[in-house]
Amino acid sequence: MNNIPQTLKGALLYWAEKTPEKTFIQSSGNSFSFHETKTIAESLSGFLVNNGVPAGARMCLLLPRTPELIFSFLAASFANFIPVPVNYLENIDTIKKIISASCPAVIIIDENVVSDEIIKSITEHGALVINTGGQSKSQTALLWDHCVKQALCQSDIKEIQPEDVAYYNYTTGSSGFPKCALCTHANLFWNTRSAIETFQLTERDVHLCMFASFAHPHELFCRALFTGASLILVTRISPKSIVNAINKYHVTCMMGLAILYKMMAEHCAQSSLPSLRIAESGGMYTSPEIHNSFLSSFNLPILSVWGSTETTGVAIANPPESCRLDGSMGKACQHYQVKLIDPRGEEVPTGEIGELIFSGPAVVSGYRNEVPFSGKDVWYFSGDLATKDKDDFYHFIERKSGMIKVAGMKVYPLQIELVLQKHPKIREVAVVGVEEKRRGHVPKAYTVTEDGQPLKLEDLTVFCKNKLAPYMLPKHIQLIAELPKTGSGKINKKALSNLE
Repeated sequence: MNNIPQTLKGALLYWAEKTPEKTFIQSSGNSFSFHETKTIAESLSGFLVNNGVPAGARMCLLLPRTPELIFSFLAASFANFIPVPVNYLENIDTIKKIISASCPAVIIIDENVVSDEIIKSITEHGALVINTGGQSKSQTALLWDHCVKQALCQSDIKEIQPEDVAYYNYTTGSSGFPKCALCTHANLFWNTRSAIETFQLTERDVHLCMFASFAHPHELFCRALFTGASLILVTRISPKSIVNAINKYHVTCMMGLAILYKMMAEHCAQSSLPSLRIAESGGMYTSPEIHNSFLSSFNLPILSVWGSTETTGVAIANPPESCRLDGSMGKACQHYQVKLIDPRGEEVPTGEIGELIFSGPAVVSGYRNEVPFSGKDVWYFSGDLATKDKDDFYHFIERKSGMIKVAGMKVYPLQIELVLQKHPKIREVAVVGVEEKRRGHVPKAYTVTEDGQPLKLEDLTVFCKNKLAPYMLPKHIQLIAELPKTGSGKINKKALSNLE
């Protein structure tokens, strides 16, 4: 890759000409070459243009991890449409608000995963509706196969530029209603180039893609698209199905959550993964115990990474040649500038806690509708607290909003969670601050125990008393069957706080 950013369309055209018959997408028994992908993308964009969809129009996508999601993204880059991936697992009111705010001209859905209420409400927007999920429940929805088999558009379409918006990427909404980040083709190019250089990705790689289709959907296809590699889409995610997919398709690169790697080590330790060389862990903290268990089972280190919607994905990573197994986030990736600052905006010394801020060509310029960007002087302020050691490795501490002030003392929930996770009865745990008149806020632990075993506050106190300072000890405990998760699989602490 050179220093001139490519668009999604430009990358697809390049590989469709250079390696037209090479498999680009493999999914559920279906495979699509670069040439076939180009043809479908051109056909869909042509159909939409011929039906009056103008350049700049929004295209809401309520789709799972399927080839149609990728085809829709690429079709948009041929006709200058703007894809808007929508979390179809969200509550109905949020889905309606996002679609309404987007004012879409096109809505592409898979009726197999979208609720009947959403299908009904979609017709109210006057958009062209396309269903990828077979026979439609709606009389107004067009069938996908019909749309992609139409004649190609002969209209003169303005060529899309790297600075043009590639898609609207909605945040998880952890601090309120989801914000709409404006992600350009140049942002995608530089984030992908950063990953290519960090992990030495080539056209020989095979990527197992498990990201949610609405979290960082470009992570499903950009690395393979810009390198001319192949990607595997899986619908079912379980330890055994993932191990089987890796070995069946000779997967070389994957990214998953820490809990998946933990379960793979627990349930598939007798298996081998000879083709796998890159196992990234993003989205949540990966403990040293999980690192060591996976390494012991598969003789391969997990590479922890950090990224956000606003950084267009991975911006800090453990490089393969010098990775850490101590829970470190990693080092700043190429083409990103990273600092840790105090509340006054001054950089903090090595080893001290500061807020992570980012700059670089992969960092998005802002949010839609002039929503204020959390940045200053081209720096994005992430709201994440971390430290940096003498070797320039970053270590996550907590979200700024998650820090608990107990009688004036700073308490970081992750510190407590790491201790509680070692308790033999606890399978998952999340700690949040709850109000208490005498001390302001105190830690409360929401725990999921192994096989639903009972657990008392006194048990936790005894277990933690030599491991945590007295003011850090959980003052409340609540056993729940399952921790609430976001669509991307991260623990949803906002939902836990709303339980109070």
